[in-house]
Amino acid sequence: MFLNLFTECSPSPQLPGLWRHEKDVTSEGYRSLEHWSSLAKRLEAASFDALFFADTHGVFDVYQGSWAPAVRHAVQIPAIDPVLVVPIVAAATKHLGIAVTYSTTYHQPYQCARLFSTLDHLSAGRVAWNIVTSYLSSAADNGLGEPLAHDERYDRAEEYIAVVRALWERSWDDGSVVRDDETGLFADPTRVRQIDHEGRFFRVRGPHQCEPSLQRTPVLYQAGASTRGIAFAARHAEVVFVTMGEPKSGARQVAELRRQAAAHGREALKVLQGSLVIVGRDKEEAKAKGKLLAALADKEGELAKWCGWTGFDLAEYQDDAPIAEIRTEASRSALGMLTRANPDRTWTVSDLRYFVSMGNRPRRRNGLFGTAAEVADRMEEWMDVAGVDGFNLLPCPPSSGVADICDLLVPELRRRGLFRKAYDPMERTLRERYFGAGIRRYDAWASPVAGAAGPRPEADV
Repeated sequence: MFLNLFTECSPSPQLPGLWRHEKDVTSEGYRSLEHWSSLAKRLEAASFDALFFADTHGVFDVYQGSWAPAVRHAVQIPAIDPVLVVPIVAAATKHLGIAVTYSTTYHQPYQCARLFSTLDHLSAGRVAWNIVTSYLSSAADNGLGEPLAHDERYDRAEEYIAVVRALWERSWDDGSVVRDDETGLFADPTRVRQIDHEGRFFRVRGPHQCEPSLQRTPVLYQAGASTRGIAFAARHAEVVFVTMGEPKSGARQVAELRRQAAAHGREALKVLQGSLVIVGRDKEEAKAKGKLLAALADKEGELAKWCGWTGFDLAEYQDDAPIAEIRTEASRSALGMLTRANPDRTWTVSDLRYFVSMGNRPRRRNGLFGTAAEVADRMEEWMDVAGVDGFNLLPCPPSSGVADICDLLVPELRRRGLFRKAYDPMERTLRERYFGAGIRRYDAWASPVAGAAGPRPEADV
């Protein structure tokens, strides 16, 4: 089983209102060196695979046509840049992987390649890139780039991947860095080359500005749930982050993802289920934690978050407006979600507001909630039925929830033989953690870079 801890560099990661919890330190700690180094050491002591940083570009300003509700309830604002936190985590640990979100929509690929090579060097090969396409119009309003339609964002992302992988994999040969004191030759220019990419979105000459890092290409994460997103993940990602409702239906999604990956000759895909986690020492403590967290949950903050995700402003409609009559992509998706619960009912905007505002409530059906044994049972069910390889765990509450996972849940998983007791010293890089000692290069198991010249490189051992 693979375990990541999911977080954001903001006061209340993904859970509006929980910054008010009496044991919370995230609301102020998120902007301090000590907070992140302490968290990293805690996770490494528990032998976690990685600390996973989610992020957004822009602010949630769809609900009520304003960013004020998001600011009022700390819905991913304020937030600092997680990329700058990666070296802090790397310096505090020796084994813990670090996955960080970076957008293909609002950044240039040449800078992306240099950034991740830098992080991979500084962490000695422990970095993953969570590839995202950005959708918030507020990012474009702030000059980050022109807004793109959904499919066009993925068209750009496809070309983006081709550029950065060419820079990482093709620009510098193995052995091109000589460091010959006698001749004064640091690197052999005959073994360094331009990539000369000219495409629809980018023109990049090269060469890459960094010498190859241990992994060259960072471990590639992706979390797309749309048809295009799944196809993109199947073609490129090594670790796919999913958030599925329940194991039986999730099994179909996982199977389709693996089927598409296999069609590209990619068999070793890892799938991690995203799950909110509440763990108690006994059933009564778990219930008490759930009730407290439900009381702290911020309804308006949940609405601001959901409307930002979907682009659908619930505040524009009367309570009794039938969702079926609101003709948007977001409303059709929401209607499908509700009608599965009761297909004979006429669902209204009021119903949807209530459903969305309940986002922080613990649910046994699709969450991980209860004693350590109960949570471990549910995790085993996800693995056996849905076929996932592990979990991106969202601790609830954000601060003390980490201790609950490390002190209560991890020992139970170890007792069952589901999770490691220590890191394997032969697995030095994050890619080796996922795919085995000696497999440091993306091309050691995945499809080669499109258009790459020369033989496919072997595993870097």
